[in-house]
Amino acid sequence: MDTHSNELYNYLMNHADEFTEDWLKYQQIKTGSEYSLDAPFDVLQKIKAQNKNYLKILGESLFLTEEETKEVISNWTQKTASERSKSQTTLDEVIRNGGNFRRVLWTYIERFVEETNLNIAGKDIFHWERKLNFALDYVLETFTCTFLGILMNRLKAQSNLIQELSTPVISITSEVGLLPIIGDIDTTRARSILESTLQQSADANLSMLVIDLSGVVLIDTMVAQQIFHLINALNLIGIKTILTGIRPEVAQTAIHLGIDFSTIHTENSLERIIEGVITENSQFLKF
Repeated sequence: MDTHSNELYNYLMNHADEFTEDWLKYQQIKTGSEYSLDAPFDVLQKIKAQNKNYLKILGESLFLTEEETKEVISNWTQKTASERSKSQTTLDEVIRNGGNFRRVLWTYIERFVEETNLNIAGKDIFHWERKLNFALDYVLETFTCTFLGILMNRLKAQSNLIQELSTPVISITSEVGLLPIIGDIDTTRARSILESTLQQSADANLSMLVIDLSGVVLIDTMVAQQIFHLINALNLIGIKTILTGIRPEVAQTAIHLGIDFSTIHTENSLERIIEGVITENSQFLKF
């Protein structure tokens, strides 16, 4: 059986270029994808080289244990998935082309059986089926896992960046900052605002933070609780707070829900606060 597997391996390696060209015939035009027929020449050459290397790895799996095959494939899929994730190649394209690769592979195995002078028995073919399909399935499993992991980490990083940019602490003076909050606030965003604001305020060595809610049209009890937590946390690290810009409808909702802002320093004019900070003569800043 080892002799037959060696001959099959040699056959696949000797036909690697032809194999790759047959695989490329299944490609479509999808601009931006590395699998697209209109991909730049250098990208196409890279894909061809990767495909031949993929064929070599699968061929070598004929002689490896399952654990050895897993290790080799994991190293390959981590690198390849990382490269694919940097392009506009989608996961469904990868899976579709994996199916095309499997189809071409078994076509070449069929040709080998027909062309060889060796006496290929059914047990040989079933042995190859077990080895190769295990490797092919593990490629799909590990590539998908790695590819999705990279995308999810990227989405998380982008989400965190968006949240940070949506709640920036703006310096008015070296000691006074402004936090303008705009848009709907759910519990998750409120919690993010709390964490981001605390860090930004501490990093800027602020002694006072003005929280402007003029861009907020709805506050419920959960969100109000997070705002209270933020103010208390800021107070613990020595930063005083002023709430401004509470809209009439928000105030009415707060009263209806029993939300009590009476213990919090509030003002109705952001302009007045800024003017007071700049002139350093405003009495309401002395509390």
